[in-house]
Amino acid sequence: MNIKNKGITLIALIVTIIILLILAAVVINFIAGDGILSRSEEARFKTKMSQISEELGFYTMGLTLDQQSTDIYAGDVLKQIIQTEEIELDANKVQDIRKILKNVGKEEKDYCIVYEGKLYYVSQNKIDNNANQVKWCEDIGIRIWEYNAESNSGIKVTNGNYENVNGLYMCTPQLSTGFSKEHTRYLKLKGDNLVPGNWISKKPDDDWYDYKNQNWANIYVENNGVESYYVWLPRYCYKADPDKTQRMDIKFINTENNYINAETGETTTWEVLNSQGYKIPEAFWWDNNGDNVEDLNERLPGYWYSKYQLSNLGTYTIDYSTAASMTSITIENIKLSGDEVKAKVAEYKYYINGTEVFTSKNGENHTIKNLAKGNKAVNVTALDANGEIIGSMTRLFETAEVNEPDVTKFDPDTTFYVYWDEQGNEHNEIPISMDPPDEWYDYTTANWANIVTRNNGLESYFVWIPRYQYTLDQTSKRSYVKFIKGTGTEVESGYKIPEAFWWDNNGNGAQDEGEQLTGYWYSKYQLTPDVSSPKINAEMVAGSNVIRVQDITGTLITEDAKIKYEYYLNGKKMTDAKGTASDEKYVYRGLKQNTTYTVNIIARNSETNEYLGAVTKKLTTKAINAPDVSAFNPDCTYYVIYEGDQEKRISIKEPAPENWYDYSGQMWANIVTTNGETESYFVWIPRYQYSLNTTLQRADIEFIEGTGTDVMAGYKIPEAFWWDNNGNGEQDEGEQLKGYWYSKYQLSN
Repeated sequence: MNIKNKGITLIALIVTIIILLILAAVVINFIAGDGILSRSEEARFKTKMSQISEELGFYTMGLTLDQQSTDIYAGDVLKQIIQTEEIELDANKVQDIRKILKNVGKEEKDYCIVYEGKLYYVSQNKIDNNANQVKWCEDIGIRIWEYNAESNSGIKVTNGNYENVNGLYMCTPQLSTGFSKEHTRYLKLKGDNLVPGNWISKKPDDDWYDYKNQNWANIYVENNGVESYYVWLPRYCYKADPDKTQRMDIKFINTENNYINAETGETTTWEVLNSQGYKIPEAFWWDNNGDNVEDLNERLPGYWYSKYQLSNLGTYTIDYSTAASMTSITIENIKLSGDEVKAKVAEYKYYINGTEVFTSKNGENHTIKNLAKGNKAVNVTALDANGEIIGSMTRLFETAEVNEPDVTKFDPDTTFYVYWDEQGNEHNEIPISMDPPDEWYDYTTANWANIVTRNNGLESYFVWIPRYQYTLDQTSKRSYVKFIKGTGTEVESGYKIPEAFWWDNNGNGAQDEGEQLTGYWYSKYQLTPDVSSPKINAEMVAGSNVIRVQDITGTLITEDAKIKYEYYLNGKKMTDAKGTASDEKYVYRGLKQNTTYTVNIIARNSETNEYLGAVTKKLTTKAINAPDVSAFNPDCTYYVIYEGDQEKRISIKEPAPENWYDYSGQMWANIVTTNGETESYFVWIPRYQYSLNTTLQRADIEFIEGTGTDVMAGYKIPEAFWWDNNGNGEQDEGEQLKGYWYSKYQLSN
């Protein structure tokens, strides 16, 4: 009988155990890893965060606009981090998150924060499962705030409070609403250029702004190639200067309209300011409730002013310029950031308002005609061979017709147009007595008209504000501007004209005919000689037909400074010269006597051509002592003039001819005496001082007006200009001569 073995062998048992272990590992991994336990944890976390977000939504929905705040709500741990490391705030600005969100438990308090009414998950390496929780928050739309303790990055809150900033009370820039933190950066002044600083999600650099020294707060907004510039206008009051030069006296005030002097601590109330003639622009008041009453909570501490650019920011991946009329736009001068980028470009596409209008292989200039009026978005996109974007630049603008800048109130000799070249270097060498450069302004592309006035160390910059109407976006606290031609007072719906464009000349409080302005000059900043050492100064001396630049000094001038000087006379460039204060000498020669000249010296970096500084002075050349013919017999004495090679004589009984002499042009005064037989020629030697230049083996002379005896260093007056009338060997009063007649030659029979 066959008996079957119903047991198992040892080998089979071992194999079975191994299989069971593998299956167990798979099941455990599924439950604890990417399986049931992991999915359960993800679901629990998302549900909890969704509940917190929903609770925050209900909370913010119940708030009115004036109840919104910039407070931050956080747990104890994050509150401590924010106050000590992240944000410069008073302690009461960081509130306990449990005050508004009951769904935030002990665990969530370590990573949940509410800022500006929005919920954030604070990503930190010390949190278990942080990477997954970041991903899960992104899945359900919860914002992420990256916190890095080492870099000390975080959120900077500005709330517009009236504070003492570097010795000046002002309403600080307000950035709590209206701007995307991912696309907005501080701009800070470095030299004469605006350079980007931190994004506004972080603390600004300490030198972001300094209104006491005319360094205003600027920000730069860029999104998908669209760039905008804004400057913060703190709340202020203003009044016109008594001389009615279209300039304004400004004081920064708080929302109670009071002014505090930072030096004395003295407060000037609005009642006093108003009695002194100060006014407050209407732009700082929003009539939220529509009752036409200016309530305290409707006053703005300031606002961000758009379409205002002080200088070029720098180099972009792709950039271009535009020339626009009402119905056409020319895209021109396309530039790339370097040869490496240029080598990748296969084609350029030009767009107007999102519609492709032209394709180019070389990026040539192109004009789009017959465009409708209104706002336009111009875009140039560079593509590679695969059609991928290498660079893109969009410019938003409307063709702007503005009132031309009025420069008639400024000194035409010491006031200069200010403009920037393609490299971003400032130029201000052309006086307003000449035609302006083509680059001076173009309001269509936010290139505003600038001038600088200089006179003996005083340097003031002004920007022309053409007449405009504006409207304010209450949510973003931004202004939108449309220019007005002429002095019209009609505005579009929702727009206003600032009061600054009306001057009440007769003081009757009514806007009478002739009191509207086409625009005004706004002082940007002023450099005064009050500083201990000016940036650049020059000692200049005027002679009779020369102006000598004797020494150039200033804080810019150092032994290792790389400086070149540009010399201008009445706006005309004379020459360039390189040097330092120790060897820099220049002489303007061949000038007319008794004539006023404007001398302008500009210092630039000799390698980059960057503008460093300038000095402008007006000097008058000295008049020479006129020839005295009173001692000659008028019946036989004649003025001698030359017309070509021909000599012409005119009796001294007649008025002296205009072309008798010109010592500036080396044409000296000549006369001739004759008795019919003998002729004697004389030349008039005006009083002068001289210096012998042994190196060049020449004598340098400077004429002296009158009978003065003061001379320049190294100069002497010839003894021939003193006659010792009484023979006592001393130069007594009345013995100095203004000049004398020198016998040239005598013709006789």
